[in-house]
Amino acid sequence: MRARTSARTRNWIMLDSHHLHDLREILGQDALLADEPSRQYFSTDLSFQPEAIAGAVLQPTTVEALAQAVAYCHEQNIALVPRGGGMSYTRGYVPTRARSVIVDLRGLDRILEINEQDMYVRVQTGCTWSELYEALKAKGLRTPYYGPLSGMYATVGGALSQNSLFHGSGIHHTAAESCLGLKVILADGQVVQTGSSAHLHSNGFYRHFGPDLTGLFTADTGAFGLKVEACLRLIKMPAETLCASYGFETLQAMLQAQTAIAREGIASECYGFDPFYNAGFEDKGFTLGEGLSVLADVTTSSKSLLSGLKNAVKIATQGRKLLSKVNYSLHIAVDGPTPEAVASMLLIAETIVGENGGAPIGNAIPLAFRSQPFGGVRTILLGSRGEVWIPVHGFFPLSRAVDAALTTERFFAENAELMQRHNIKYSYLTCFSGAEFVIEPSLYWFDELGQFRLDLIEPSYRKDWGAIPADPATREVALGLRERLRELYFELGACHLQLGKYYPFQRSIGNTGTRQLLEQMKRTVDAKGLMNPGALGLE
Repeated sequence: MRARTSARTRNWIMLDSHHLHDLREILGQDALLADEPSRQYFSTDLSFQPEAIAGAVLQPTTVEALAQAVAYCHEQNIALVPRGGGMSYTRGYVPTRARSVIVDLRGLDRILEINEQDMYVRVQTGCTWSELYEALKAKGLRTPYYGPLSGMYATVGGALSQNSLFHGSGIHHTAAESCLGLKVILADGQVVQTGSSAHLHSNGFYRHFGPDLTGLFTADTGAFGLKVEACLRLIKMPAETLCASYGFETLQAMLQAQTAIAREGIASECYGFDPFYNAGFEDKGFTLGEGLSVLADVTTSSKSLLSGLKNAVKIATQGRKLLSKVNYSLHIAVDGPTPEAVASMLLIAETIVGENGGAPIGNAIPLAFRSQPFGGVRTILLGSRGEVWIPVHGFFPLSRAVDAALTTERFFAENAELMQRHNIKYSYLTCFSGAEFVIEPSLYWFDELGQFRLDLIEPSYRKDWGAIPADPATREVALGLRERLRELYFELGACHLQLGKYYPFQRSIGNTGTRQLLEQMKRTVDAKGLMNPGALGLE
């Protein structure tokens, strides 16, 4: 009997030379990487859970050339794995087969149309949220959801594939909710268009032109096709913004206030930090100077109202050290057409906070996030002293927020001795997207950062933290804790964003007909199973 080849022994097998030659002919000589360091770099995400290493990295600059390359890969039975800005920590673009190519979509980054009359923008999916935000801001516009905190690197296509949230999500929900239509290359190279852009004589103003085909390709983690162009809804840039921050003694009190504010539908962003996260701001190098100056005109225009809200809203003079003295902190940004409108909404939030025992603190954090929504990612991807960071999250209805959070606290209390022995720390972020609550615990430990993380931080930190040695034993413990917390959230009924190849999507679906329908749709758009195999648990 012939010995079965393990996945590990297949990892470094490249594509045949004639495949590389043919793909270069299609894409251009400089649009394909086949050297070992590049293949390993682009095949590795932030999860510490690699599988196979892709045989090549495709870097297309035109949709037409990419469609031809996809058709060629289909003929040759080569799997395709889409990659955006690389912010995945759920193995979203980690290949499961050695005979794969990574499709780095960042070369498709043009803003194709800003339609100010019909209020939509067409953009290639390799464009970053930061680039899109700045282009629209110059016209007094933005998308309703306008990007994750990592938007300096994260792409439009990546966020739509993973259905991310943050900026604007309190009112406008996740990335997918802002999408009106998509242009997608299917696994066989066929190009399809969804939404009203598919109409012979229309444009992209309307999503639900017949069945919602756009929805099939959002939140799919790249399992159904390569998104190459998106049509996104536009709104006017808010005329007025007010920010406020509040401190709470307990997590339960903060969450009771946070969920009540969510039900009011008044906050564009509303996010909470735990004691570890609060203390970390003091030594993360979190600077506020430029951020405050950008919003100076907002605070100045609202001085008369702010004087009546001085206990709820303070100009941020305390700096980052204030949070180190706070147990749990809640940060709010409220948008509206007039000073009176935003002040009245913030007064609603202030009343809710007071009823739950919260007290106002300096609003430096939401002001800075609003004025610089897409800063560097060091403070997101690493701990304050260079620790590795890796999160897990649960997406719950508001009614389960407190129970999910208290269950999380019990889990960490039960594992406190183990975590102390291995010097593993934790924190968690809470936020909401409309009436959907998210809790995202993160684990921190000292370990080798790896080239991708090092490339994303400033040279001074890179020099100091690049020498941190690998610690596979602690890593194994941390990843085990993360998996146990993921299973705990599964038992609590959690849904997830950024499903990738990590969360138990197939196991979560209790209806047999639903699973069969998903499998049938996968076979329809990807008969050979070559589009990001393993995503959504579909092979």
